[in-house]
Amino acid sequence: MIGVLRKLSRLGFRKGMGGGNRVWLALGILSWFAARAKEKSKDPPSLYREVLRPGEAISVRVLDPPR
Repeated sequence: MIGVLRKLSRLGFRKGMGGGNRVWLALGILSWFAARAKEKSKDPPSLYREVLRPGEAISVRVLDPPR
């Protein structure tokens, strides 16, 4: 879906700016904003994932940076 929106935004910008058609330019701007919103709404990938068995635990410590 994002790929289609990106192609539509490129086409809209090309025909709007190059051809001087305001409708195409508006379509390019709207599709660009829609693609950006879809990209930003995705959850970021996990940095680390591990399955714990019963009785196991994890510990997170924050250390002072070296001087």
